[in-house]
Amino acid sequence: MENTYDVFISYRRDGGAQYARILQLMLLQRGYRVFLDYDESKDGVFGKRIKAAIKAAPVFMLVLSKDSLDRCKNENDWVREEILYAIEHQKKIVPVNPDKAFDGIHETIPEAISSITDIQNSEIDFGQALGVTVDLMISNRLEPVFGKRSANFQKDEDLNAAKITLHKIDERNRFIRKLCIGVSTLIVVMVMISCLLYRQHLSQKESREQDRAVLEEQRTELERKYKDFGLVLSPHLSHQQLNTVDYILKNMVCVKDDSLWVSKFEFSVGEWYGLLGGEYKDEHKFLPMTEISYGEVCMTLLDSLRNMTNIGGFDLPSVDEWQYAAQGGKYNETTRFAGSNDIEKVAWYANNSGDKVHPSDGQQGKVPNMLDLYDMSGNVSEMCNSTFGTPVSGSMKWTLCGGDFKSPANQVTATSTKGFDTDEKSPTIGFRLIIRTEE
Repeated sequence: MENTYDVFISYRRDGGAQYARILQLMLLQRGYRVFLDYDESKDGVFGKRIKAAIKAAPVFMLVLSKDSLDRCKNENDWVREEILYAIEHQKKIVPVNPDKAFDGIHETIPEAISSITDIQNSEIDFGQALGVTVDLMISNRLEPVFGKRSANFQKDEDLNAAKITLHKIDERNRFIRKLCIGVSTLIVVMVMISCLLYRQHLSQKESREQDRAVLEEQRTELERKYKDFGLVLSPHLSHQQLNTVDYILKNMVCVKDDSLWVSKFEFSVGEWYGLLGGEYKDEHKFLPMTEISYGEVCMTLLDSLRNMTNIGGFDLPSVDEWQYAAQGGKYNETTRFAGSNDIEKVAWYANNSGDKVHPSDGQQGKVPNMLDLYDMSGNVSEMCNSTFGTPVSGSMKWTLCGGDFKSPANQVTATSTKGFDTDEKSPTIGFRLIIRTEE
């Protein structure tokens, strides 16, 4: 710390602090570098930093306020330590007697300290003549050591002006401290937020990795479970999509020599949105999916389902395939309706539906046919990919089988058919999926 300071100011905090601060200000304004431990150090602390500052300053200025040297009789007194250290290092001692407040030296203090009274005091008037007496001290005591110094643009001349300057300095320092505290707090908060976000990121990353592992395990299990269908699942499917694929495949019934499978139930709202995404009400989950066109089924659902599963045989049935399944396949049921001659046992139709569609889940009190297929008669008319009749003016119609909840009994038989347009949508029209392994 050599050549860091010109003047080290030593003072007794009790009674001397106000003089020391004003004296420091006056010297700083007049171009001197001053060390004053007003903000940094505490009473009773005499450490390496204080020693280094004394050693670095050629002038040791001692503020002789009232009773300032009385405690120098105590060996651990910090003012005593500062004075003795300054004497040891042969500093120029400049005693300052503020407002003639100094009242003598205690008789038991060390002789080296008491000898300070032999040095001429610089009497400083801490009033209207403050600037004059400080300048006189500088001229007599400091300029012989340092030469003339250039004063700052602001140089207070009296006590009131100095107090105003100190007040401004204190206000600025308080603002800076508050700003530092605010900035530090903000930094701490930002660091904490960053840590929380990082932990959240790690947690989310771990959760995603766990999800990927669970999805991979589920994909592997489903591909093993349905290997006979040639299932190869897309790696981008969600849990909901995988669960929906599982539901679709486990409800497929083999109708013809491992070459034709037909869904046990009409395709539901839950299956549609489970594959393609979207919201629906829980109570609608097992209702047949209606209000969609033949084109939407073929181009939206079937194309997506084939891409998801690599099962190219997903399709709508032909009329022949549908009727073969409705009549029990190899069991060759001869009943009028699919599964029974008693329409009330197997079908929702105009007389018993309450003019509304019913869930197709096997839990509504209706019995299936001999292949365990439900609602082949009634509930909703089911789309087939066979054309109906002869095209008129280039307009092609497709075939609906089985009748619906608005149909009379004679239109919900196992052989009932009617036509519908490619883009037609209705609450009475739904469909049932098949998997075909040969044309």
